[in-house]
Amino acid sequence: MTISHFIIGWAVYLAGATGCLLALILITGRLPVRLKRALRLTTAALLYTPWWLSPGSELLSPALFTMTFDALTHGFEAMARTGVVTVIAAGAAALIAIILPVKMPPAVKKKEENKPAASGQRKKPRRQEPTC
Repeated sequence: MTISHFIIGWAVYLAGATGCLLALILITGRLPVRLKRALRLTTAALLYTPWWLSPGSELLSPALFTMTFDALTHGFEAMARTGVVTVIAAGAAALIAIILPVKMPPAVKKKEENKPAASGQRKKPRRQEPTC
C-alpha cells in the first residue's frame, strides 16, 4: 500500500466519520443540552483521534480502530497501548462538555424580565415605540 492509498483511505474515513457525527447531531437534537454536548464531543474525540498504526510506524490510523484491531489480533497488552490514549481523549472531551456553561433558553429569560423588582430596586423601564 502506498502513501497515496493511505491518504485516500483517510479522506474516505474522515468523510464517513463526519457523516456519522452529523447524523448524531440530528438524533440528539431534543436531548438536554449537557447530555447532548457530552455525547457529541465524546463521539468526535473517539472518531477523530489518530494513533500510530504499529510501534515504530510513521503512519497514523484512527485510534479507536487501532485499539480494536490490536485487541482482536495481539491481545490486551497491545490494546492497552492505544486504549489509554483513546480513553483519555474521550474522558477529556466529556469533561469539557460537562463543564462548559449552558445558555438560558429565551423563554426563561422572558420570565425573569417579567418578574417584579425586589423592594428597594427600581426596574429598568422598557422603551415602547409609539403606535399610530
